[in-house]
Amino acid sequence: MSSTLVDTSVLMKWFEQSGEEEVDAARRLREGHLDGVVTIQLLDLAIYEVSNVLIRRRRWPAPAATEAIERLLVLVGPLILLDPAWLRDALALAEQHSLSGYDAHWAAAARHLGVPLVSADRRLLDSGLAESATSAATRLGLR
Repeated sequence: MSSTLVDTSVLMKWFEQSGEEEVDAARRLREGHLDGVVTIQLLDLAIYEVSNVLIRRRRWPAPAATEAIERLLVLVGPLILLDPAWLRDALALAEQHSLSGYDAHWAAAARHLGVPLVSADRRLLDSGLAESATSAATRLGLR
């Protein structure tokens, strides 16, 4: 079974679809995970980022955001903690590709875990550090 690291930009498509691209592909990844075709992995960072987006940007009430995040945790299982050994790589990637520290940590984690990173973040995609949800779903044969 293939494993992939899915960042927050893709996870958000699981919650809300208004104004989002690649919603179908992101949801095919989720369904592939549920069907045992692919293992979706998340960094602990995802919980903080999803919380921030749901509460601050999307203005979800706290109980609804809490329930959504609890469902996410049940769906994907244990989170991967950021490893301090990835720091040097993450900061070098941030500098080299003009990435945010958050995005650079996702990219460094994928490298160190030896799995593809799936993202909708344009800088990660343009730098070749991630693949789109559509690309990942196609590669995995998810329809």
